[in-house]
Amino acid sequence: MAKKMTNRSKQALNTKKRIYQGGVKLIEQYGYENVTVDQIAKKARVSVGTYYHYFQSKFDLFVEIYRQGDEYFKAKVPELLDQYDNCAARTVAYFAIYAQLSMDDGIGMVRNLYMPTNKMFLTHGRAMQDLLTDILRQGQENGELTHAEAPEKITEQLFVAARGVIFDWSLHDGKNDLIADMEDMIHRLIVTYCLC
Repeated sequence: MAKKMTNRSKQALNTKKRIYQGGVKLIEQYGYENVTVDQIAKKARVSVGTYYHYFQSKFDLFVEIYRQGDEYFKAKVPELLDQYDNCAARTVAYFAIYAQLSMDDGIGMVRNLYMPTNKMFLTHGRAMQDLLTDILRQGQENGELTHAEAPEKITEQLFVAARGVIFDWSLHDGKNDLIADMEDMIHRLIVTYCLC
């Protein structure tokens, strides 16, 4: 049975959410490197000490952005992909959702995330990548994809391409059709692994 949240727990959750949302807005507006913990605390109407109660550093706030994306992929995306009957279609749909997530984040946030100094893209074992690896592994087990590359390697290659598509979208100020471009690129790549 789920434990009922106390008023204090609700208040703590709301405070963390307010810090997170305020930090994200400032990062979108001024860039990660140009925002301080003090500014984030002021935006969230909390003390710097309260900020550090919820986040150990400014980087922890950045990590939270990725954690929330991973949580979304873990909780919602498998169900959305159930309607597709083959690995290639599921993979293309997966990256269309990934592109939509970037669009939802907005061009300002994308420009702050897609920088060479951001090593979060290289973190292994994240739910987002694990889900794709499982899709690809199942495709190999079902005889849909070649075994010439490990599913982890294919995942890495597809994410490199997807990040390039999103980076290009940001270079064009969000004016091109990110989802269509993503679907086109991922389809072109995934068919190179198909055994059809």
